[in-house]
Amino acid sequence: MAGSLQCARRALTPSERPVRIFVTDARLDRFPLYAAAVEAQQAVSPTIWLVTGDPFADRSLAVLTDGAAQVSLLTRCGVDAVVLTPGWLSFGLPRLNAMVSKGRYYSLSASLLDAAGQTIGHPFMVRKSGSAVLAVTGLALDSTNVLNRLSGVRYVAPGLAAGKAIALMRQRADLVGVMVEPRSNGSTWGADFSVNVSVSGAFAMTSSEDTGSVNCYDVNADASRLTARTLDLGQFEPDTAVARLLDSIGAAADSVAGRSIRLPRSPWDAGRLSSTLVQGVLAAKIADGFLCDSLFVRDPREPKDVGALVATLRDPGRLAILPVRGDMLSGWPEQLVLRPGLSRARLSRVLTYYVATTVDYLQRHPEMVLPGLELSSRPFWTMCLDILESGRAK
Repeated sequence: MAGSLQCARRALTPSERPVRIFVTDARLDRFPLYAAAVEAQQAVSPTIWLVTGDPFADRSLAVLTDGAAQVSLLTRCGVDAVVLTPGWLSFGLPRLNAMVSKGRYYSLSASLLDAAGQTIGHPFMVRKSGSAVLAVTGLALDSTNVLNRLSGVRYVAPGLAAGKAIALMRQRADLVGVMVEPRSNGSTWGADFSVNVSVSGAFAMTSSEDTGSVNCYDVNADASRLTARTLDLGQFEPDTAVARLLDSIGAAADSVAGRSIRLPRSPWDAGRLSSTLVQGVLAAKIADGFLCDSLFVRDPREPKDVGALVATLRDPGRLAILPVRGDMLSGWPEQLVLRPGLSRARLSRVLTYYVATTVDYLQRHPEMVLPGLELSSRPFWTMCLDILESGRAK
């Protein structure tokens, strides 16, 4: 399949070679093979590797390593770009900025801005292809995600964000594209090609749905045409360095997960464990109240190690901290637990109180989200570990 593109044409010198674009999903266990396919092509021509999907889909690995595992793997593999989606915000803005800074790839984001109006991540990527230049930006379309309302974050409508990014890319590149997450039907907003989105009449790049193959796209010398190809991954041996890194990441995560938990001597059921964790958060003065209908995906029975604790927590990531005026707080759901010494009858109508809850709870009850939403500096599971091992609840 080939697509013709209306781009500027230039003379090609013998030393200039056009690029091949690889588009893959984010299944980390496939990265040793993907990396091998990309490296084999690099001996022939330059490459660009675009990863679609959610690198943090493995929830346990993401929270146990605080995102470090995915950053190190994407960097080691030589990935060129991913889209920074609202899910990345679940690490909190300070941690996210550190992850973007550490990763040696583009975290593309045209629709997520910080308080100063600057893109969170990189607005676009520019690469040379033959005698031409191509550029790619990234868009997050999930406007309903409550993490878009974090303090210091501004979500921009995709049309406006893409329009600005494409205008800037046109000044520098002959061929411009938009990579979209999550996978969705939509508009290319005037780009020459799209990644991870199918639009009638436009050239679309997607990852292969066949685990035995990888999709790639050749750009011709003057960037006037794209040609789609499919490579059989069976012809490649997994990249040993990437495979070793993946194994070491797994071993490190398993080591953390296998750490035993020392619990006080007492009978444990879901209600007691939940109350212990909520009271521990309040005792640590992380918040004045805690709101949640369920902390667990199932009834836990005395978790013996960190892995069991993380697996049973409905949302082991960071807590959401909501600033709420007392006159509003008095009418909140009955699941709200206030710290000792504070009751609804004693709430000041004019003071602001801070309520902790899980991001999962807010996603299910978005009407509870208020301006100024923050995330805890530490993942919830690490707080839980401290609370359980402190023996606060006898």
